[in-house]
Amino acid sequence: MSKSRGAAPTRGLRAPTMTPKRPALDPLRVAAEIVAALADAVVVTGLDRKVLTANRSAAELFGRRLADLPGTPIDDLVAAAERQHVAEREQRAVAGAQQRYETTVVRADGEERNVAVSTTPLVLDGDLVGTVATLRDITEEKGAQDALARSEARYRNLFESASDAIVTLDANGRFTTFNHAAENISGYPRQELVGQWFAPLLPDDELPKALMHFQKALAGETGLFETTFIRKDGEYRTIQVTYSTPQKDEEVLCVIRDVTDQKMLQEQLIQSEKMSAIGQLVSGVAHELNNPLAGISAFAQLLLTEKRFPPDQRTAAEMIYAEARRASRIVQNLLTFARQHKPERTPTGVNQVLDDTLELRGYELRVRGIEVTRDYDEQIPETMADAHQLQQVFLNLVTNAEQAMEKSPRKSQRLIVRTRRTGAVIRIEVEDTGPGIPPNLLERIFNPFFTTKPTGSGTGLGLSISLGIVREHEGRIWAENAPQGGARFIVEVPIVTHRASSEAQAMLPLPPQGDRLQILVVDDEASVRVSLQRYLAGRGHEVETTSSGREALGRLREGKFDAVIVDMRMPDISGEELYRDLRTTDPDHADRIIFTTGQLVDDEVRTFLASTGRPCVPKPFEFAAFDQALPAARRG
Repeated sequence: MSKSRGAAPTRGLRAPTMTPKRPALDPLRVAAEIVAALADAVVVTGLDRKVLTANRSAAELFGRRLADLPGTPIDDLVAAAERQHVAEREQRAVAGAQQRYETTVVRADGEERNVAVSTTPLVLDGDLVGTVATLRDITEEKGAQDALARSEARYRNLFESASDAIVTLDANGRFTTFNHAAENISGYPRQELVGQWFAPLLPDDELPKALMHFQKALAGETGLFETTFIRKDGEYRTIQVTYSTPQKDEEVLCVIRDVTDQKMLQEQLIQSEKMSAIGQLVSGVAHELNNPLAGISAFAQLLLTEKRFPPDQRTAAEMIYAEARRASRIVQNLLTFARQHKPERTPTGVNQVLDDTLELRGYELRVRGIEVTRDYDEQIPETMADAHQLQQVFLNLVTNAEQAMEKSPRKSQRLIVRTRRTGAVIRIEVEDTGPGIPPNLLERIFNPFFTTKPTGSGTGLGLSISLGIVREHEGRIWAENAPQGGARFIVEVPIVTHRASSEAQAMLPLPPQGDRLQILVVDDEASVRVSLQRYLAGRGHEVETTSSGREALGRLREGKFDAVIVDMRMPDISGEELYRDLRTTDPDHADRIIFTTGQLVDDEVRTFLASTGRPCVPKPFEFAAFDQALPAARRG
């Protein structure tokens, strides 16, 4: 009997539990809850520009109760300065254009907040009822942005207003940033250099050093070096470069300072110290040079007074005399130029100053094969000027001309020095046959530290100093290119007449030949003593000599002399000491002294001599100068 399988029994089984069905969601309510929960403020505005509704974030933003917002005019929620702007934006939104902008709202406590606004038109059932605005508080964000912008502006201003050039370069040595000072120093506008390699700005001999430091900078090192670079106008300038690395292997920052003028000033100071040292050295040996020159000159004069002197020997004596005078002028000119001279305007012959200057440079001009042409107006009167300062001007012009002609390919060179009188002005021209001056540099060559010479060959101060000296003399100086080639410098100084002082003493007449004087010559140089003794004895005077100042004091106590010729510098007692002793113990003899010295350019000597009021005959001397001084000595 088979059993059939029936349906599964349900007895004892639990019926499944049924989940209650949720009611359908109300979309409007969901939308309202979403709006209410948004972190951004939402404000619905009617066409009358009053709040219809808003969410909780809007109430927090405006610092008001949510229930108080409906009916509030928009203008009450917006800063006064922003109301017109907001109204215009809302009008565009009402017209159908979505608006995004920033403005400022005012909380109930008066605090202002910056907000970003997005406004769209609100349309219900096809009717425009107003606008919906979403507002996000960006006060802190905007403050940070403003602070960042101010910081960037501040550093940008510092970057652009820095007196030093500031540039950055990429790993390939190409300029990436370039400040205003860099434009000034280089002469290039930044748009011409950004993206360009720095190497073409440097001379070939400076490039290896610059590349070495650039590689160090890329490796993260900091350092400083000096180099030379070429401006856009071709001028060479000396720069000091300080480098660092903002990003290793990627970027190099360089702070560049133009130290050309500073280097020139240092060189000028060194040159000034050299000149001072030369002045002290020359001053120290001048007396030793002038003493033998005085002896040579004096004996040559004695030989020339011999009436029975053979003609051929007379010619030799004249040559000795002329060369001694020439050597004396050279020593005097060197002393005058090397010493620190205080400006002193005296009646000055411009032609004579030019001759003295050319004599200083005579050797250099000859060995360089430069022919000198003196085209003087001999009728030019004297003018009140400082001869030493004018000599400095002329020496600068002559030296510049020499150096310019060295660069010229001509076989023969010529220096023309010309003087003319034009009305109440003396015009001096110094013209060379060199290459001339580029037209674009004619106005710049008188600028301090400007030079066209290679580094180390000039300070760029000679012409600027000359300009200052000429202006002090109320004159003018300028440069031009001569029609036949070469440069021409023109100096014009006014003719200023000398007003004689009412206290000036007239020149005393020469003593008559029969006026026999008792004269004491005190000089440690034998040639000077012997020559003076012979000349004065030949004039009929009785002459005694001594080489010692101390012995001279003894003789002056024992006897009476009409004149005492005293050298300023002697081994035992100087002429100054002897005079001061006599001024105290024997004023009568003190008033009969005639000084002689080879140190008239020494300021201390000049000051002392001026204080005594006694005559002084400089060495090497002309015998006639003693004939002029002796009457004054006897009348003292």
